[in-house]
Amino acid sequence: MARKADSTEPAAGQMQTASAGRSTVEQLFKANMTALVKAAPRTTGDPTRLIRVAYNAIHYDAKLRECTQRSLLAGVLESLKLGLTLGGPMQEAWLVAFNTKQSDGSYRPEATFIIGYQGFRNLIDRAKAVVDMQPQLVYQHDFFDAELSEPRVTHKPWWMVGADEPGEMVAVYVMTHLRGGGKQLTLLSRKDVDAHRARSRAKDSGPWVTDFGAMALKTVIRVAAKYVPKASEVMQLLSRALELEDRADRGEAQWEQFDPKQIDGQVFDQPAGEPAKGLEGLKAAMLGSGVPVVSPQSEPSGTVVGASVPASAAVPSPPESDEVVRGLFEG
Repeated sequence: MARKADSTEPAAGQMQTASAGRSTVEQLFKANMTALVKAAPRTTGDPTRLIRVAYNAIHYDAKLRECTQRSLLAGVLESLKLGLTLGGPMQEAWLVAFNTKQSDGSYRPEATFIIGYQGFRNLIDRAKAVVDMQPQLVYQHDFFDAELSEPRVTHKPWWMVGADEPGEMVAVYVMTHLRGGGKQLTLLSRKDVDAHRARSRAKDSGPWVTDFGAMALKTVIRVAAKYVPKASEVMQLLSRALELEDRADRGEAQWEQFDPKQIDGQVFDQPAGEPAKGLEGLKAAMLGSGVPVVSPQSEPSGTVVGASVPASAAVPSPPESDEVVRGLFEG
């Protein structure tokens, strides 16, 4: 929906502004393409795939297009820094619109960054702090027995014990095998999961409604991750991800300390209007930015379970012309 541009900038954000016309998603990506490409870690390979999927996630969500561009930019940058796919079928991370109190006392929609089950798995696997981490849902008619003092689980799904249906989900667990030796068992009851959901301001929308099982798996991964060694750089990113999740659950602003000027970025006062041509807008933004963007590469196979791209993936050299960028959106 159309909004009237503010006449003054919010003091806390110290935003750079654009003076003319309706701001668009294409403008946001074009103005910040250099920062977006630089944000992605080299270990994730081609950053253009992550940027393209993030663009689509905003372009096709009317509620996100109404969010402040400062929060959209911060959310996209965060997903790129973590090397997570924003939206799409991988369910690694989402941006969800929530009304958030601004520095002037008014409320405006802001994009809140929420990490999914596969996103936490991706970070943990890339850090190589664990050998294996396999979360599982437990249903009413499963056979399940566990011991916490000496981590042990016996779990047979309902169809292996002669039941006709699974019944309600009653628990979720993950057995973590640490790379240095030892095991950790994290076990949550359905009541624990429901209590976690009740504390989230996204409890009645988004993945908690559409993908409850995946969110239950994410919840137990999130609890287990707090006890995994965090010495590596990737595990420090995981700590950052956990902090953002906690702030989102408490209903606190995630981006109050984010200033686009720190990354030589630019946002626009008014919310992002509806883009005109979908991926064509991003194509124009990437071509117009002058930023070298690598061509899509097939992801090499690896043994790291759950990681989108193995940490050892080679990073291709930038192209020398815009033809490679055009190829991203053709065929």
